[in-house]
Amino acid sequence: MRVPDYWSARMAGAVIAGVLAIDSAAALPRQSAAKPPLPSLTIDSTTRLLLVAPHPDDEVLAAGGLLQRLRAANAQLRVVYLTDGEGFPEGVKAREGREDVKPSDYREYGQLRKDEARAALHRLGIPADDLVFLGFPNGGLSRLLTRYWSDRRPPYTSPYTRRDRPTKSEMVEAAATFRGEDLSQELATIIGAFKPTMVLTPRKEDQHVDHCAAWYFTSDALGDVTRVEPDYRPELITYVIHFESWPYDESEVPPLSGGRGGWVRVPLTPREVSIKLDAIRKYKTQMQVMDSFLEAFARKSEVFAKPADPRIVLPLRRSPCDAFAP
Repeated sequence: MRVPDYWSARMAGAVIAGVLAIDSAAALPRQSAAKPPLPSLTIDSTTRLLLVAPHPDDEVLAAGGLLQRLRAANAQLRVVYLTDGEGFPEGVKAREGREDVKPSDYREYGQLRKDEARAALHRLGIPADDLVFLGFPNGGLSRLLTRYWSDRRPPYTSPYTRRDRPTKSEMVEAAATFRGEDLSQELATIIGAFKPTMVLTPRKEDQHVDHCAAWYFTSDALGDVTRVEPDYRPELITYVIHFESWPYDESEVPPLSGGRGGWVRVPLTPREVSIKLDAIRKYKTQMQVMDSFLEAFARKSEVFAKPADPRIVLPLRRSPCDAFAP
């Protein structure tokens, strides 16, 4: 299964990422604090945001306030979920109330998390048509960067659902299987069709194996599109969910460098924080096992970073994301 227009140019060059548009910090009022306030992320009615979420709930945790702003600005949005969040043993066992869970339990859990995503984004004013579920394996994305990249091997089989491909309703490209090549091509197809002006994806330093892998797949797919369409220049920004003590840290930003473009923020009103918290709580399966962690993302501002220009061509010989595997 190929996407000829994007795939034929795979080795032609490196990704050329867009320049992050941010408000000038010099335009903000001076404060007595030693550090100046972070610049704000600029969005308007012309913004077309593609948000890549490894699992249902990442999109609200990272950007529940930003999504409200997009809706208010009449901007365009696509939220792409790489997995259904099905491969979460602790959550499945808590929901079933027993240890001996079966593949069918994991499959049902994934469907439930998809339903929760629709409910959460509805609370933010986002219609279900803006959501795309790709159905790749929760907990297995890093394996698709290396050993399970192409059809030279059988596809990866989830140890949880026992599936080796997305369901038919989740396939962007016909006959997609749990191979990295297929996931990267599906992302390239979505990007090429939607033409986002801004792409929001996890940072590669995020200490969850699927979040780290999401960075590599997003960067690779962007590379495929921009090599074929060199005048296309989307802005690439990143978010962090799992890193050390974040989000319990009292600091406004995670304990990481903001990258070449530094940190930018979306300051939230009390009402926006309240609505974001309501949306987070729509993820009842996750609240059951990690409520305090989820609720800690209902902060006064959301922060994003501009990385150095990615130069990613997959597959990798060894995945750096495996360092975060449980």
